[in-house]
Amino acid sequence: EKDRRDLTFGLDLGVDWVALSFVQRPEDIVEARELIGDRAFLMAKIEKPSAVQHLEAIARLCDAIMVARGDLGVEVPAENVPRIQRDIIRTCRQLGKPV
Repeated sequence: EKDRRDLTFGLDLGVDWVALSFVQRPEDIVEARELIGDRAFLMAKIEKPSAVQHLEAIARLCDAIMVARGDLGVEVPAENVPRIQRDIIRTCRQLGKPV
């Protein structure tokens, strides 16, 4: 509930972008988009393995993707982060999404 109030407060101030942390599934983006509407752009931070698994659907629903390398490195073996980052970038380029 606090996150919703904070989001409304930011939107009322006229923020341009909202970066959504700990996205895990496309439904997280749908819920945020319902709250934000067209008042701001929506960026999904990819920090969890489940977000990587649902990346294409998540990317299609938001305006941009942020690769949260540090958080990913906590969630997956550090040696896998560069490959995951490359895959995220490739998917976003194919979809025409800023990353």
